[in-house]
Amino acid sequence: MMIRILTLFFCLSYVTGFSQDKNKYNNTKILKAADGKFDEFSFVEARALYQKLAKRGYKSKKVFAHLGDTFYYNSDYIYALKWYEKLMNDDDDNDRFSKEEYYHKYWVCLRASDKHEKAATSISNYWKKNGDSDDVKKWNPIDYLYAIEEQSGRYSEVNDVGFNGFGVALVPNQKAIEQDEEIEKYKIEEKARVLKESIRKRMKADGNKIGLKADIEEIEKDEKEKKADSAEVKQFKKLPRFKEIIFAAARDSGVLIDRKHQWDRNPYLSFYSAEISEEGKFLKQKKLAGDLDTKYHQSTPVLTKDGMTMYFTRTVPCTKYKSAKANRKEVSHLKIFSADKVGNRWINIKELPYPINIEGTSSGHPALSPNDDQMYFVSNRKKKVFDSDLYVVSRKKNGKFEKVAESLGDGINTFGRETFPFVDSQGVLYFASDGHPGLGGLDVYAAAKDSEGKYQIVNLGEPVNSSSDDFGYIIDNDSEKGYFSSNRKYIKGKDNLFSFKQNKPVTFPFKTEPVYFGIVRDIATGEVLEGVKIKIYNELNEVVDTLVTDKEGKYVINLPPLKNHRFEFKKKGYAVDKVFVEGTKISQKTEIPVALFNELVIKVDDKFVTLKENDNLAEILSLKPIYFDYGGYSLRKSSKAELDKVISILKSHPRISLVINAHTDSRGREDFNLKLSKNRAKTTVDYMINEGGISRERLTSNGFGETQLINHCANDVECTQAEHELNRRCEFLTIIAPEEE
Repeated sequence: MMIRILTLFFCLSYVTGFSQDKNKYNNTKILKAADGKFDEFSFVEARALYQKLAKRGYKSKKVFAHLGDTFYYNSDYIYALKWYEKLMNDDDDNDRFSKEEYYHKYWVCLRASDKHEKAATSISNYWKKNGDSDDVKKWNPIDYLYAIEEQSGRYSEVNDVGFNGFGVALVPNQKAIEQDEEIEKYKIEEKARVLKESIRKRMKADGNKIGLKADIEEIEKDEKEKKADSAEVKQFKKLPRFKEIIFAAARDSGVLIDRKHQWDRNPYLSFYSAEISEEGKFLKQKKLAGDLDTKYHQSTPVLTKDGMTMYFTRTVPCTKYKSAKANRKEVSHLKIFSADKVGNRWINIKELPYPINIEGTSSGHPALSPNDDQMYFVSNRKKKVFDSDLYVVSRKKNGKFEKVAESLGDGINTFGRETFPFVDSQGVLYFASDGHPGLGGLDVYAAAKDSEGKYQIVNLGEPVNSSSDDFGYIIDNDSEKGYFSSNRKYIKGKDNLFSFKQNKPVTFPFKTEPVYFGIVRDIATGEVLEGVKIKIYNELNEVVDTLVTDKEGKYVINLPPLKNHRFEFKKKGYAVDKVFVEGTKISQKTEIPVALFNELVIKVDDKFVTLKENDNLAEILSLKPIYFDYGGYSLRKSSKAELDKVISILKSHPRISLVINAHTDSRGREDFNLKLSKNRAKTTVDYMINEGGISRERLTSNGFGETQLINHCANDVECTQAEHELNRRCEFLTIIAPEEE
């Protein structure tokens, strides 16, 4: 069966681990020939010889074990069970064939034969004997079959695609990539628009010369155009992310006819591409062009987001075997390779370096995270040759990899086989395993990390999983359509591709969506703010959720993984704050602390003062008198420093406008004083506009001359110079603009 070549790892050195049974038939020519074929992984030929021995009445644990293996490694679990039963009925525990490896194979075959109770009893007895009570509980069939049933029924339209094969890769739609680039460009423009909007609110006081009315109107016009663009984006139909697939298949025709592997006598695997029909069928199938083809197997491709780099699995001869005879045996390791797409051809084929490929071990079945920043793969580097674990390694933006690959740990990896990883666009990891509780053979599982960072897994249930081998699961989260491979119901030795439609996402016993949380405070006082309204916008500027901070100023929300959002924080009396949030992976937590600016609070001498309508900033700020030249209206240098304090308040508080009232003392003619005060008020306003950059619309000036004296120093009243100076003053009275809706 082709699947065994890619899901299991093999090299001739493995067979030296078997002890020789003291059976009287060990030295017969038939047994030697059978062992030789088995050692070469020529399982079909070895099986015939072992069966010949069994018919003659030969009874040997090695014969039983190897006969079971020839079926097991071709996924003929029911036939394998017959021989493993004979193996288990032997009471001799001091034997290579009585160890955990063969118990595991026995349990897999029992479950594949729908004998879950018997499997559970055997597992329970084994683990009780080996002192692992947790495994006893995990393998209770009542519990795990119920959990599988809970996940079942989430899929429909499960159809046979129509041919043998596995290892499907979704090919990014280049037009969709171009559309994504347009949307990304729009997002950048949208971010700029929001910043401009914030500037517009402040620009009447921000010290820039662009704070003139004509410039403000130009910005507002630009914003309207951007909003119109936003409406167009909303109405634009999003293109399908994937319209084509690459898959591995054995085509027993043409140049491939003689390329058959001794393991199961099936043709070698090569890469093909096909268009995807609405029904999930593969149309216009053709072999990939370029330098990919070799005389060995290659499968399980995966492409980067831009579709220009492909990683895949290839069998390569074990380099330690130099003889022509060994080369004819084609005893191999699996290695991961890369290829670059140039035009329509795949070239620059390279074997990946350490730590992905390690000499003397096998690595295969690469999978990439949604952002291409991690590669998941399978390796037997710390296991027996026929078993495998899942590993992950970080991938840099330049396509190179970090120097350390990490095992996914006990939450994923078992004493059995973990293989065929795939990560969907939301960051959920899928893989096939026969080491977790399942329906039999390889089952497909989904995995996500909980709040403690530990992997939790669930069996996908029927109809994806069955008592046969089910593996190679992939899904496009946009269309909810995908593929998997299985050898159910078909001719022995064949793996068929199936398409499916997912009706409901897999459910975990915890929330998998990324968590965003924080505390909203007053930027000046540090006090927490209750009742802050928060709107969440998606990338198309659509509101997807709303929430309100609690009495402790806290908020928390779950959002879809790897999706960018904009948070808008709004509270009466405070300036609106907008925060762009990059999407994160499933189960990740991101804190977004926010400090809102109270538009009416100012800090004076380490105290906070809330401004009200008609407050006099001159008094609140304890401004020194604004002096002008005697009898004139030119500002003195010392007075400019005082006006700069007022300008600073206006810049940071865009809702505040001012009425500037200038007054004179009673000395001089009344008409002269009235004109003088108006000129002094105008001079003050002109300074704040020309030097401070404050918009004219926010400033109003009045001159009252000597009509509003604040003491007794009227005409013909004798007063000191200091008393007259009290009447020569400027008032800065606040006008509070209403909040924007």
